[in-house]
Amino acid sequence: MTADTRTGYRPSQKVLHWLTVAAIAAQFAVGYRLDLDEGCDPSGEDLSGGDTTDAFEERLDRLEERCEDRADRYDLLGGGFDLAELHLALGLLVLALGVVRPLWRKVAGLPPWSEHLSDADRRLVHWTERALLLLLVLVPLSGLVLVGTGDDAWLPLHVAAHVAFFVALTAHLFTNVRPAILRRMLPGG
Repeated sequence: MTADTRTGYRPSQKVLHWLTVAAIAAQFAVGYRLDLDEGCDPSGEDLSGGDTTDAFEERLDRLEERCEDRADRYDLLGGGFDLAELHLALGLLVLALGVVRPLWRKVAGLPPWSEHLSDADRRLVHWTERALLLLLVLVPLSGLVLVGTGDDAWLPLHVAAHVAFFVALTAHLFTNVRPAILRRMLPGG
């Protein structure tokens, strides 16, 4: 098909798009799980010692053991591949997709605009897609810098990039989750 007769995206573009969606969903799920599992010290651990009863100490020990057992389940490959490393690997995948996708768009081209989009929708889609493609690089890159330097001064940038990503994603969904438009990115569409 030529760009003039095509109404949807090329299969390669659809695969890259949905792979990106899956990688981002996994990345955020793992990342937010990391925030919940920051450590296995249960609340009240700071009271441990002479200030608590034996029953309270045993309860704290059981809570800590359950937490550590849960953390061990994330050791997917054995030998230390943990949730944080999975988050890092997914971040590298998202970063790679964030670099490949705009390059592939240049090579493969884009189909003509859907006739179901108004001029205002088209402007919103154009700028939203640019923002999302930029944020596919900025979010993981800021996370890598944060982890690589160990400097929490990068945390505000990483969080701001997340917020910007969710704003752009909301706009993207607002314009694209309509059957006539979504069909162009689905298999067979």
